[in-house]
Amino acid sequence: MVRLLAVMLGVLGVAGMPSASGQSTASLEFCAQVQNSLAILAPNGPVNLIHDGTAGLKSFAPQTFSILCNDADGATVTFSTLAGFTHNVLPLVTRDIQLNLAISSADAGSGWTVDTASDQTDLSLITPDLVAEVQASSSAPGNAELELTVVFDTGSLSTLVPGTYCATVYGTISAN
Repeated sequence: MVRLLAVMLGVLGVAGMPSASGQSTASLEFCAQVQNSLAILAPNGPVNLIHDGTAGLKSFAPQTFSILCNDADGATVTFSTLAGFTHNVLPLVTRDIQLNLAISSADAGSGWTVDTASDQTDLSLITPDLVAEVQASSSAPGNAELELTVVFDTGSLSTLVPGTYCATVYGTISAN
């Protein structure tokens, strides 16, 4: 009976206690979840220009937009207007707007390029062209600084009504 008890304790002891030899390898997985970063950050506004009273194109100071993109296929950024410059008191008095786009800087390997560098409205047409649109895009993830220059087209000085003319430029970004 003692001998049977000793065998049973030995079996229980071996089954209930860890082996002295143990595991030779172990693993534990670590995962980092990265959120989508797709954004266009505009500089502070409004941006003002004092017209010098002469004919011709009048450029506003270039404005730098910060573009954030971590999409694997890159992104497309579009700047556009829905109309030209409109007089703040007399909405039927308008002037054309021109948009010019350039890349100030871009992350290496992101492939940022300007697709449409310049465009303008043409309000003199029978069916006016109200939209000016410029575009840049990338082919891989990477941030960029895009420089947008807006130009006020004075047109005829004889019909340039005094006052403030305003236009809104809309910037959009989308993943490719």
